[in-house]
Amino acid sequence: MKDSTPHLITAAEFNAQVRSWASEIKGMAQASLATGTHGTGQLRDRFAAFVDATRHTDPAVDGQGEAPAYKVKFGFDRYGVFRAYGVGRGWVRVGGALVRGFRARSESEIRNKTWNIFTTELRRQGLTSREINTFKFLDKEKDTGKVRTPLDWLDQHINRRINELADHVQEFYGDAAMRILLEEIGKIRIVKKGSGVGLG
Repeated sequence: MKDSTPHLITAAEFNAQVRSWASEIKGMAQASLATGTHGTGQLRDRFAAFVDATRHTDPAVDGQGEAPAYKVKFGFDRYGVFRAYGVGRGWVRVGGALVRGFRARSESEIRNKTWNIFTTELRRQGLTSREINTFKFLDKEKDTGKVRTPLDWLDQHINRRINELADHVQEFYGDAAMRILLEEIGKIRIVKKGSGVGLG
């Protein structure tokens, strides 16, 4: 006789699905970096995917022996953000357009709380520290007519495959809810209540 009990996905199976999804996104992102960049390859090599599991007790999955995944993270060098926007190496965004230029205040100047000749003038003009930290100057001398292009090396892959991850989450938590329901149904029994009969 066949067991009619449906298979409900476990936390371990769900975690394996999420890790597999994250690993596939990592592989696609690294492939985009391999074909779209011509640098040292460090951005591609240092790119990592992480899956975090819950640490709190979840009644929907309690007793399964493994906490379910709740977060997928991707770690990469800051340069990855610059490459995605097409900035860096003498390119900045001004008004949404990529142009040759430079920031008024560098990261090290912001970190060390120092000012330079450009930022001193901007302070005299009444700009706030936040405005100065994001202010960019055009560099017309370096404008060669060429434009550096952005490279969507990560987001496109996540966006294209996000529904697949959502399906895994929906299946797992749907099954977790079903598990609770089946347990509660198993507790229902007929009991005598005074002169009548009811469910207990």
